[in-house]
Amino acid sequence: MRKFHFPKAAAALFAGAAALHPATGFGASAPGTEVGPTAAGNYLAGRHAQRERRTAAAADFYLAALKDEPDNRDLLRRTFLILAADGRIGESLPLARRLLKLAGTDATLAVMIVGIAELADGNPAAARERFATLPNTGLNTFFLPLVKAWLLAGEKKYDEALAELAGKATNPGLEILYGTHTALINEAAGNTAAAGEAYKAAADKRQRTNLRLTQLQGEFLERAGQKESAKAAYDAYVAEHPNSTVLEGSFKRLDGGPKPPVRVKTARDGVAEALFSLAGSIRQQDSFETMLFARLALHLKPRMDIAKLLAAEVLEGDERLAESNAVYRQIGRTSGFSWSARLRIASNLDRLDETEQAVRELRSLAEERKDRYDALVSMGDILRRRERYREAAEAYAEARARIPSLEPRHWTLLYTTGIAHERLKEWPKAEPAFLKALELQPDQPFVLNYLGYSWVELGRNLDRARSMIEKAVEKRPTDGYIVDSLGWVLYRLGDLPGAVKNLERAVELRPEDPTINDHLGDVYWLVGRRNEARFQWQRSLILEPEKDLEVKIRDKLENGFDPEKHGKPAGN
Repeated sequence: MRKFHFPKAAAALFAGAAALHPATGFGASAPGTEVGPTAAGNYLAGRHAQRERRTAAAADFYLAALKDEPDNRDLLRRTFLILAADGRIGESLPLARRLLKLAGTDATLAVMIVGIAELADGNPAAARERFATLPNTGLNTFFLPLVKAWLLAGEKKYDEALAELAGKATNPGLEILYGTHTALINEAAGNTAAAGEAYKAAADKRQRTNLRLTQLQGEFLERAGQKESAKAAYDAYVAEHPNSTVLEGSFKRLDGGPKPPVRVKTARDGVAEALFSLAGSIRQQDSFETMLFARLALHLKPRMDIAKLLAAEVLEGDERLAESNAVYRQIGRTSGFSWSARLRIASNLDRLDETEQAVRELRSLAEERKDRYDALVSMGDILRRRERYREAAEAYAEARARIPSLEPRHWTLLYTTGIAHERLKEWPKAEPAFLKALELQPDQPFVLNYLGYSWVELGRNLDRARSMIEKAVEKRPTDGYIVDSLGWVLYRLGDLPGAVKNLERAVELRPEDPTINDHLGDVYWLVGRRNEARFQWQRSLILEPEKDLEVKIRDKLENGFDPEKHGKPAGN
């Protein structure tokens, strides 16, 4: 089965997403939230809203419930946390303090939020006392040493600060993290040589380049007058991330610009960095806590663009697309993260069914930077997913014209170009694109699958097509779409037992796909399993196939499968 293997446009799941504060883009009370008359009802409504990720509404329901149950510890915990994660730190703090009076230091996150607020208010000594009460368990085992070190550094107790980090790392990841903060504290203390050694030790432990460490180390080297070393650090990152624009400003500085300022020089800055590191470390496990720590980092350092980018990406992943775009738009045009943010804004607009606005945004980007092709590729992808294949093909062609020399990483552009032309029934244009994609990436399973399937449907290069799809299955044995392709190709080649075997496997892997279920029904019919065939076709209808497939399935349910009408095996 030919499948695009790119994310499809999706409608926003949460039309009633939280309202945004007009100045910050972060959470605000949800307009129109109608709270109920009872604490229990408001609590349940809050739980429901929270499950749906309507966090502003959830907070409002919890706040209403708290009016009747002001000392309910569970309710206090839920409410201050959701307020903080929604960016409403000012509203969260009184509740966190109230919980501390009731639960003491057992309320770990309340201690953290209050301590961060004390630091933000210019009272690092009080914050240090607060954090000293936290247990050294869980995430605290790597977070607390960083916080304690920076609070000591804020009091210019640099030796004690460095001692907090020395020997505490228990794995290579922590060695890199603590090494980076050791370098930052040494630079804040004026120990330039020690800072340079710490940066180098941290960088040498990496398996892959890390953006934040690259930025911090490169800028340190620039300030130290070591431009060639700084350029080498930036070049190494770009070699692994060739489409990134984040370091463009860094390269411009190397050509005669002013030396960069120190990014992290106060306790507030350092703890914000630690919170950002904490958020990044748990990003794949817990989006709520990731957002909480990113918000707290921004509370300490509101202009920290990398934390804004992380917060926006988490909101995007939670399908809170309008909120995500509001945060992306806070990233200024002069920021290295601006280009990436603007591309994501366009993608989110399309997912919100604002496709025309998305295309306008991408066209503006493409006109602004005629040396780049990524906005045009994004435009083509959006138009292709919207089945506007002619416009997609034109966008891809314009993107291709901006690439001086094709490299292996450009296979996706050739692949999607081929799809657009194949959908337009322009095979003489589609086939060369697929073949060029395979020249760039010879064993790419998606290209092998699409081209092989297309050849079989056209009755061409049948033996090669079969071997290509078999190789694609070997590369991705659990991809239901590719396994379906092999089953369907075997049917078209007259191997009905092989077709049944692979199509049954494809349905196991992708039981929700109407086309795969339809294919299995067809081969069941041909091997005499008529009742099972009708079951698969009926199941396909339940799964809401596209209109043209629905018409064919209804005809088969009424009249049976006719190979002459519906596609006979190529070898017959």
